[in-house]
Amino acid sequence: MVMRVTEGQISRMVYYGTQNNLGNMARLQEMTSTGLRINAYADDPRGVGLVRHYESLLTQNDQYLRNINRSRTMVDSTDMALQDLLELIRDASQVARREVSGASSSWQTRSVAAAEVEGLIGAAMTLLNQSVEGSSLFGGFRTDLQPFVRSSTGEVQYQGDVNRMMVAISPNTEMQVNVPGSELLGSDTSILGGFGDLGPRLGVNTALSEIARGDGWSMGSIVYSGNAGVDMTVDLSGAGTIGDVISLLGDAGLTAVISSDGRNLEITDPAGGPLTIRNADESGTASSLGIVGSSEDGTIAGTDIRTAPQWSTNLAAVESLATALPLGQIQLTMNGTDVIIDLSGSASLDDVRTAFETAVIGAGLPGLTMDLDGAALDIVSTTGETFQITSVAGDSTADALGIVGSGQPARLFGTLEALADAMRANDIEGMRAAIGELDAIQQHVLELEIEVGGRESMLEWTEGLLIDRDTRLNANLSNVRDADIIEVASELTHAETAYQASLLVSSRIMSMNLFDFL
Repeated sequence: MVMRVTEGQISRMVYYGTQNNLGNMARLQEMTSTGLRINAYADDPRGVGLVRHYESLLTQNDQYLRNINRSRTMVDSTDMALQDLLELIRDASQVARREVSGASSSWQTRSVAAAEVEGLIGAAMTLLNQSVEGSSLFGGFRTDLQPFVRSSTGEVQYQGDVNRMMVAISPNTEMQVNVPGSELLGSDTSILGGFGDLGPRLGVNTALSEIARGDGWSMGSIVYSGNAGVDMTVDLSGAGTIGDVISLLGDAGLTAVISSDGRNLEITDPAGGPLTIRNADESGTASSLGIVGSSEDGTIAGTDIRTAPQWSTNLAAVESLATALPLGQIQLTMNGTDVIIDLSGSASLDDVRTAFETAVIGAGLPGLTMDLDGAALDIVSTTGETFQITSVAGDSTADALGIVGSGQPARLFGTLEALADAMRANDIEGMRAAIGELDAIQQHVLELEIEVGGRESMLEWTEGLLIDRDTRLNANLSNVRDADIIEVASELTHAETAYQASLLVSSRIMSMNLFDFL
């Protein structure tokens, strides 16, 4: 059958072909000028989603880097201030020891030494009232005030607050960057810092929002590779408890159990090793569950992700107390009085606190309270009294709870003022007492300086990780968004040739008339 091709059909074919060639050439020219493969949503709808995802992660990464740069200024300034403060305390202690034991010491030399100590008090105030970029260094959240001022009676008082500045320095990490004056040395308190780890064991009903000492988890997926060498993605976003995670991993072919000590998850590939588990994306789900790693034998023992203890925590749920239950007795020594405190009836941490504080009140001693500090118990004296807690013979209760030791007052200005007063009064015993307190203060400041030094190292390490992460994210973004200029240039040359050819062909075809068919 003969089919007739009309001039209209030929015109449309020539038009559409030329327009397609022109559009392809224009697209390649835009890619050449911008250097991007994706310049509009229609270029690659899925790619646009990935581009926005990577750009969002890069924006977050930039914010973390800016947070680190700002935090470094405060942390470095705090570290230098604490170093100077240590030197000042050593100077005061040296002056006190000279006046206590020196053969040539007299009330006249001690009067002069008192003035020297007063000068050190003024230097300490200047040091601790430093500001960084207009914000007080040791004022807590009250950065608009001088933390330490003299009262109407001449005593140095702290007028900041107790708040700690927490800054996000990575997707799953916040770090304290300041030292409030109250924590430093601004109040008349004695603290026995506990060393126990009272974190409760994990259970199938443990909420994922409470793991990692309350930091919680990052909802998302993980990727694992078993002995078959094939990557498998497991979506855990529907999980709410440890039991849910165990169940979802089981459905995916892995065996997950809580470790015998209740600290972590243990993941096993029933098919045998090797086994590798990693994060599926930037959400860090596997890391937050503590199960990132590789194992040749097919079993990965995760890291500690226990929750933080609460006052309601049952003692039987605390692994470190497993061999110490039921609890027994501890001995408190304060103001020359020995008190045996019976904790045997305690079933929870709140019971321990109640029994301890009730016994202190019953013995007529100045107020002592129990506080939870992370996973440890602290004993605090709000009156600044010195006290000591020891184990009762044959009883490990105090050691198991991590509260063996002494609580010493840490009150820099009060101690220095007491030292100056003792020097003016020619009070040798008062000077010796001040020397003891200065030694405790010096140790406290040294511990703070070590802690702040650790923050400096943490900032440096995290910054390196963020820079590496930024490089990887930019590489991923480039792979999705950027054009291969050499390939595009080659395709553009072909497109221009095709367009010019289509113009030439169309001009020849469209120039035909009736006489061409005669």
